[in-house]
Amino acid sequence: MLSNLTEGDIRLLKVFAKVVEAGGFSAAQIDLNISQSTISTHMTSLEQRLGVRLCERGRSGFRLTERGQLIYQASQRLFMALDEFRSDAGAARNCLTGNLAIGMLDSLITNPVCCLHQAIAAFHHKAPEVQCSIRVTSPSEIERMVLEGSCDMGLGACGQHSPYLEYEDIFEERQALYCGHGHPLFAPDHEIGIADLKDQQFVRRAYAAPEKLPPGIKLASTAVADLMESVAAFILSGVYIGFLPVHVAQHWVALDQMRPILEPTLGYQNPVYLVTRKTEEKKPVLSVFLKELRLAHGQQPAQKHAAKRMVGRPRAVG
Repeated sequence: MLSNLTEGDIRLLKVFAKVVEAGGFSAAQIDLNISQSTISTHMTSLEQRLGVRLCERGRSGFRLTERGQLIYQASQRLFMALDEFRSDAGAARNCLTGNLAIGMLDSLITNPVCCLHQAIAAFHHKAPEVQCSIRVTSPSEIERMVLEGSCDMGLGACGQHSPYLEYEDIFEERQALYCGHGHPLFAPDHEIGIADLKDQQFVRRAYAAPEKLPPGIKLASTAVADLMESVAAFILSGVYIGFLPVHVAQHWVALDQMRPILEPTLGYQNPVYLVTRKTEEKKPVLSVFLKELRLAHGQQPAQKHAAKRMVGRPRAVG
């Protein structure tokens, strides 16, 4: 077992973490940019250093052992502690350093009220040495990454709120129901009514996202999507109807490839949340970025707490 932790051990632990997150040696090759045989050598070296078997690998596939799971969880805590130390050490010499990882729902940046890019510019001016990364993924994945610490914060339309996370309204997206060219409702001979939605094929979200549909209307759903582009692909097929943010759909609406359905009745405002872990004190790098993000969206520190108090029961997301 390790009596002391070296820089080489940390590098091996990072290889191990990448393998776990990729789901195996073969899949981790792309992220690590090294061969499978090299990964296997690194893993063997780490197991020898730790004195435990971390995983089972072979024809049956990749599987963590019970001790491997414990080591993976401990490594995540170690990486977070190292990053916090770098951040605190930088703050002590009035220089922000370390990493800032952001999880983000796809297509948010095309929303005209999203000012993330302005916050990034202001933050870089104050902290040019900080390494920033953005991962675009689904709302449920954003919450998971923030909870486990692989992301410092997230921006997304979260349907179910975790008691271990803080949610703050940062801006909103207008959602509407759409159909694509070739769909029966695309060019009707009469005005569309609620009754016309009956039995239509509907693309639903893969994550917790109750749709804003009138009571009693049940739609057939044989399509599931987790990102806005995948929802759009189903709608553009002319087979399915589905909800999209208006700013995402407007490109296809302008090309006459997509049209809103009963927008005044079924359209709604959906909050986009800033998601962070519930901690007494956030690391300096994150605190500075959050300040710039709020300022970019016209929020002052006094408004921040009011916004958090507004977050009670989760609102429906589309």
